[in-house]
Amino acid sequence: MGDVLDADALDNAVHGCEAAVHVATADAAGPGGPHHMEMVRVLGAQNLVRAARAGGVRRLVVGSGYWVYADEPGTITEDSALDPRGESLVNLHAERAALDSDTRGSLEVLVVRPGMVYGNGSWFRPVVQAIRDGTYRYVGDGSNAWSFVSLEDTGEGFARVVGLGTPGEVYNLVDGHPATWKEFGDFVSDRLGRPRPSSISASEGVALYGPDVAHHFQARRACSSAKVERLGWKPRYADFRAGLSALLPSMVGTDSARS
Repeated sequence: MGDVLDADALDNAVHGCEAAVHVATADAAGPGGPHHMEMVRVLGAQNLVRAARAGGVRRLVVGSGYWVYADEPGTITEDSALDPRGESLVNLHAERAALDSDTRGSLEVLVVRPGMVYGNGSWFRPVVQAIRDGTYRYVGDGSNAWSFVSLEDTGEGFARVVGLGTPGEVYNLVDGHPATWKEFGDFVSDRLGRPRPSSISASEGVALYGPDVAHHFQARRACSSAKVERLGWKPRYADFRAGLSALLPSMVGTDSARS
């Protein structure tokens, strides 16, 4: 156990470790607000670099996200243009805070940029609840492509990068079968037996979510994971339909049991 904002705690946490993975974050809407979230992501990365070096850790992998990329009508690769906004800008700062310390033969730093990671928590659990309540809305018509990956496959992907990734490199992590935001949301609705979500305008999206999140909701991000696949990673769920078919029954059962 440790705390990325507590240097002494980190020294104890990394003791005896060969690798460390930074996926710690904080809710920007929670106590401390966006500043606390930025501290956890960026200062946390810097603190982990220091602790890793002092503790003889061989590798540090920083988890980021594919919202750092610009809206792209084609397929996103690790070399695609960036346009980070809001929390994705903080993620990029965390990446760079660590990558600047990449040293071959000493501390090797790598970055993983997952797509939309779905599991029983994080952003996806509130989406399921909103769809069940009939309050979920697309910003625009929902025709923009997104890329998805299950929580389990994400963990396997990080493990591959920790063990086999090239130092100093960035790896996208998606299931390789992008789909529109509307296809994803409608599938969830159909599986839950709820009405499909309706749409709101771009201006309504800005008013509801703020300009940065509203932009991300409308961006096209069909992403390739070819680079991490060359490390031998292959998702167990070929696409979101397979993954959600396994996940949703357990989520609904959990919710029902608590109600």
